[in-house]
Amino acid sequence: MTQENKYQLLYLLKQYVELGIASQIDFNKFYLYSIITHSTAIEGSTVTDVEAQLLFDEGITSIN
Repeated sequence: MTQENKYQLLYLLKQYVELGIASQIDFNKFYLYSIITHSTAIEGSTVTDVEAQLLFDEGITSIN
């Protein structure tokens, strides 16, 4: 890694932290929904990630 790349990476990391991007996403919830969606897909469910999120967060189900 060049020194210029290192400075650019540190600058971008600083911006990331200052903007609070990490707090915009609940990674634990995202991970849980991903596990649920993929494990039910193995069993034949066709629920997408977005549909699972709506189901759990808003109580909205898809009509198939």
